Amino acid sequence: MLLLMSASFSYGQEKAKIKGLSFVGSSTPIDKKDVNPIVAINANWVTLMPYGFIGANGKVSFNSEWQWWGEKVEGIEKTVELCKAAGLKIMLKPQIWMRNEYTGNFKLSTEKEWGIFEQSYEDFISAILAVAIEHDVELFCIGTEWREFVKARPPFWNNLISETKKKYTGELTYAANWDDYAAVPFWKEMDLIGLNGYFPISISEKPKLKELLIGWEVHRKVLQEFSKKNDRKIVFTEIGYRSMEGSTIKPWEHNTRSKYSEEIQHFAYKALFDVLWKEDWFEGLFIWKWYHNHEGQGGKGDIDFTPQNKTAEKTIRSYWSN
Repeated sequence: MLLLMSASFSYGQEKAKIKGLSFVGSSTPIDKKDVNPIVAINANWVTLMPYGFIGANGKVSFNSEWQWWGEKVEGIEKTVELCKAAGLKIMLKPQIWMRNEYTGNFKLSTEKEWGIFEQSYEDFISAILAVAIEHDVELFCIGTEWREFVKARPPFWNNLISETKKKYTGELTYAANWDDYAAVPFWKEMDLIGLNGYFPISISEKPKLKELLIGWEVHRKVLQEFSKKNDRKIVFTEIGYRSMEGSTIKPWEHNTRSKYSEEIQHFAYKALFDVLWKEDWFEGLFIWKWYHNHEGQGGKGDIDFTPQNKTAEKTIRSYWSN
């Protein structure tokens, strides 16, 4: 009887999957009306993304006067408060923006350069971590798509993780890119394996649902084995598709242009949910991306990633209704 009661209690406490949106920082203050559409799509999480920038001096600058309100500490704190008041959980995901360069390729030549950069990056992470601690944020992401940085500087990352754990009692993750997650050496120090899941899932510019289901099934098997090997569940720290033809061939591309297609974006999300959502190793996802001022975002003719005011918004809401 005791065993049965314990099993029942454990099942009752099972965590709900992460139904998350990547909530883009606003240039001006927001209020609760900007959070209501997030609740309406049946999301239970958001990720907030304070940005830092690498200057000519090799240091990370952040929380600067010229930055958008929603990217700075003031805006992040207010947005956390608004989202928590609406019953949403939070991931804080500080990111570095590099003009015309992918962060995964970031390298430096000398120990001095690495030292200057690493200290400023640690300062950036520490400042955002302080917000997470102050506001009881549930999940913190220590970095995003740092392929070469992770490979070149293991002692830095080990120390960053260790120091973070001394201060922060929430869960930790790291956002690896879809093509380099297997090389990250510290997954067992994380609570979740974080992936930016822009996996290619078709070779056709105008795929039908069947092709996308097959495309995801290939990745599903690999991800399942990786989760098992590392004894950690997987969360897609980013996942998204643009509403245009060709968007499922290289989903990470954000500058290309093609013919508008709500149907392909809808099929891409449907395939994703049909193949992965019920997998027990899959913790959930954060959809890229969602803007404030919902009524004025997305819609017919918009080929951006946002599903707002498109068929895909209804698709996501439907899958998240349970």
